[in-house]
Amino acid sequence: MNTIRNLYPNEIEELKGILRIVYQDILRYQEERILRNEMKMREAVKATLPFLQLFKANIPAYKQRYIELLENQETLAAYDLIICFDRAIYELHARVEAGVYADLPWSKELRDLLNERQDISSEDNASDGSAVEYITSGVSVNCGVIEGVARVILEEGHLQQLRQGDILVTAMTTPSFVPYANLVSGLITDKGGLVCHAAIIAREFNLPCIVGCKDATKTIQDGERIRLDSDTGIVVRMER
Repeated sequence: MNTIRNLYPNEIEELKGILRIVYQDILRYQEERILRNEMKMREAVKATLPFLQLFKANIPAYKQRYIELLENQETLAAYDLIICFDRAIYELHARVEAGVYADLPWSKELRDLLNERQDISSEDNASDGSAVEYITSGVSVNCGVIEGVARVILEEGHLQQLRQGDILVTAMTTPSFVPYANLVSGLITDKGGLVCHAAIIAREFNLPCIVGCKDATKTIQDGERIRLDSDTGIVVRMER
C-alpha cells in the first residue's frame, strides 16, 4: 500500500500550515468565548476537511468516524467540535500496538506538527527555587490554585488509578484522558505549550493546569500532597 506521505506530499505540507491556524483559533476561542471567535474557529476547522476527506480512504474505518463528525460540524457544540477535531488529527498519526500508541511511518510530517505544538510557545515561568517546598514550574495555560494528591501516570493504561480530586501528573495527555477529566482537580505535564492537548482539555474542563514542566513526572512523587499554582506556574510540596 502506498503511503499517504507518498500519495499526498503537497497536501500534507499545505495542511501543516492550516493546522497551525486552526489551533491558534481554538486558543483564541477558549480565551474569549464569544460568537465571533467561535465562528472563526469553525471556519478554520472547515478548511481542513478537503484534506481529511482525501486521507479518509487510507485510514482504518474506526478512525474515519471523527472525520465524518467534522463533516457535519453544524450539529456539534463548540466543545464537541474542539474535542472531535483534536482527536481526528491525533488519529492521523497514531495507532495502537498492545495498548501503546506508536507513530505511523507514513505520517512523519503530521507527527512533526503534533510534536511542534507540544513545544513551549511562551517564556517559561521561572522560579529562583529559594522556597524549600518548590518542586517544579512551567507554563500556565488555565489559571487557578488547587491542593491535592499527586497521581503520577506514565502509561495510558494506568489512568483508571485516578481518584476524585487527584492532580494528574504526566508527560503529556492524549485523547484517552478525556473520560477521566471530570475526576481530576488539576493537571501538570512535562511537555506542552499553549495549544497542546492538555492545555485544550484544561480550558474546556476549567482545570488549573501547568504544562512544559520538563521534569514533573520525575520530581513529583506519586501520592504526595502538592499545590498547583497555575496563576504563577509553580508547583510546591505541602508540609507533611
